[in-house]
Amino acid sequence: LSLSLSLTISLSLSLSLRMIRGLAQAGACAAVVGVAWQAHRLRQPAAAATDDRLARWRPKWEPGGMRGWHIGQVPHPAVAAFEDRLSLRPGARVLVPLAGAAHDIKHFADGGADVVAVEGVRGALDAFAANYAGAAIVESGAKAEAKLKHHAVQLPEGLVHWVEGDFLALLGDPKAAGGAFDAAFDRGGLVAVQPGDRDAYAATLKALMRPGGKILLVTVEHPPFNGGRLGPPHSIDAAEVERLFGGAFDAELLRREDRMEVEPSWKQRGCDYFFESTWLLTRRS
Repeated sequence: LSLSLSLTISLSLSLSLRMIRGLAQAGACAAVVGVAWQAHRLRQPAAAATDDRLARWRPKWEPGGMRGWHIGQVPHPAVAAFEDRLSLRPGARVLVPLAGAAHDIKHFADGGADVVAVEGVRGALDAFAANYAGAAIVESGAKAEAKLKHHAVQLPEGLVHWVEGDFLALLGDPKAAGGAFDAAFDRGGLVAVQPGDRDAYAATLKALMRPGGKILLVTVEHPPFNGGRLGPPHSIDAAEVERLFGGAFDAELLRREDRMEVEPSWKQRGCDYFFESTWLLTRRS
C-alpha cells in the first residue's frame, strides 16, 4: 500500500492500518515467491520431463548394466518372419524408435534401407557401434544441452543415422528426423514408455509416418509382475492398440504367441501368462 494514499476503510473486523500494511507486505512477498516459482517451472518443464523418462534407463547402458531384453546380433523373430510385409524398397526410410543397440538397425541398413535410430541414452549408441568391427561414430558436434543430437554410425556396409534424445521431442519437430518414413520397427518402444506417455508416443509415430507407411509393432500382454509392478514391458492388449492407432492406421494382427514356455523368466516375475503379439500398422492417407 502506498504511503501517499489516504485510506478510509471500514472493515467489520476493525483491522488496524498496521495490520493492513503487514498483510499487504506478506501478500507482496507471496506474489514474488509465486512468480519466481512459476518462472522456474516455465524454464524447466521439458528438461524435467525428459529426465524423468530417461533416468531409469541410463544405468542399464553403463558397463555391466542389465539389458535382459537384448537378444544379441540376430534380427528379432518378428523381423525374420514378417519383414516382407513392410514392402521395403532400396533406399526406403526406416525408423527404429527407442532403438537401444538392436541388431535390427544394422539388418535393415545391410538390406539397403536408409535407417534412422532414435534413442535417448548415449550409452546405447556406444554399445551399438562396439558390436561391429570397423564401426565408427561420426559425432554431430551439437551442444551438450541440445534436446536432439544427430550422429551417424559408419558401418563397413553402410551408414546409420542416429538421433540421440527424447523420442517424444520429435512430435513438435518431426523434420528433425529427416522427413517422413516408409516403415518402422517398434519392438521395445511402446511397451517401454510409461502408460501416461503412450498417447504422445503414438502421436509421434503418426506424425513421422508417410501415408501408406507401415509399422511392424511388437506388444505384450501379461498380469502385474511381482509386487504389483505393471512394467516395463507394459501390457498392451488389442483394444489399446486400436485406441492408440485406430484413427490413423489400419491394424492387422500377424501373430499372437504364448511365451511362457520359451521364456520362463516371466513366471519368475510372477506371471501366469505372457503373450507377445506382432502387428502390422498401415498409415492411412
